[in-house]
Amino acid sequence: MPNDDGANKTSPDDLLTIRRHLPDFTRLDGTINIRGLSKAVGGHRTTVDRRVKMIREEDLKAAQEAYTPDIDGIPETKPRVRVRAYNVSVTRDLPVRRVVVIGDLHMKPGMDFEHMRWIGRYVSEAKPDNVVQIGDAFDMSSCEFHSPPGSASQLHRPSFSEDIASGEEAFDTYHSEIGIGEIPHDVTLGNHEFRVWRLEELAPNLAGTLTLQLEQFFYRYRWRVTPYRQWLFMEGVGFTHVPMSIMQKPIGGRYPENTIGNQATHSIIFGHTHRNNSVTVPKIGINNSITITNVGSAMPHGYIPPYANGATTGYTYGIHDLRLRGGRVEGGNFISLLELEERFA
Repeated sequence: MPNDDGANKTSPDDLLTIRRHLPDFTRLDGTINIRGLSKAVGGHRTTVDRRVKMIREEDLKAAQEAYTPDIDGIPETKPRVRVRAYNVSVTRDLPVRRVVVIGDLHMKPGMDFEHMRWIGRYVSEAKPDNVVQIGDAFDMSSCEFHSPPGSASQLHRPSFSEDIASGEEAFDTYHSEIGIGEIPHDVTLGNHEFRVWRLEELAPNLAGTLTLQLEQFFYRYRWRVTPYRQWLFMEGVGFTHVPMSIMQKPIGGRYPENTIGNQATHSIIFGHTHRNNSVTVPKIGINNSITITNVGSAMPHGYIPPYANGATTGYTYGIHDLRLRGGRVEGGNFISLLELEERFA
């Protein structure tokens, strides 16, 4: 029967007639004898071939709609776990922490602490997230063991209370510029503060008295204390006064940063040597490098401790303003005490 546009329309009866004869003209290999089928249904070969294709498409569509998978005989398996490597070197959405790091101070009676005012003014202006003093804040000459017993050096040592008073003078000067508690402050105690613990070990009658006074000093100014040899971590970066070797000895030498970098598994910020230096050490693995930052000293410019007098020291004097992200020192500036003096004196 022709359509409105003149084309022949295939009726369901035509397809049903072909379906009844289709099995008789289907070969073993699945092909259709179109010539024989056309004679049987009384149609043209081209028309019959087109209708056979229509029947096959209908059957395929019906089979897809009626398909139900048989899972009764399929054993259950564990789901596949996809592990994605986490590369902090290219991760930009990790938090950034700005930290002002103050190197070794070696506060002692008679020292000029005007530089502490300049440091306080810089911190007040810069407004970092944290301030860290890397240790040896005190010189603690009252507790030193280098002078021979009965020597003039030993007789002229300051008292412990005089050492604490020098720290109060320095911190009062510093905190006159940046209010106490406005910004979190930490100190990682150094080997010079550890002199107090060593003295109490040798003089059991003093046990707990001097160390308590030292800890109370920092707490009065709201500085959190990390013990000597221990670690303070921020954004995956470890702060300590000086990293220890496997034998619990301070790692030293002319270029301690290289030795530390070869042994370390995380980025480190330290002091102790009074020499500013920073190196990036490549590592095998996802986090393919670490940073080792030596912050030098923050003693008055040009000051040389008596025990190093006459040595080719190469000391640096200043503070660091660092950006930490993803377990590394991402960037930062070293600001010398001379620059601080020019800006804030």
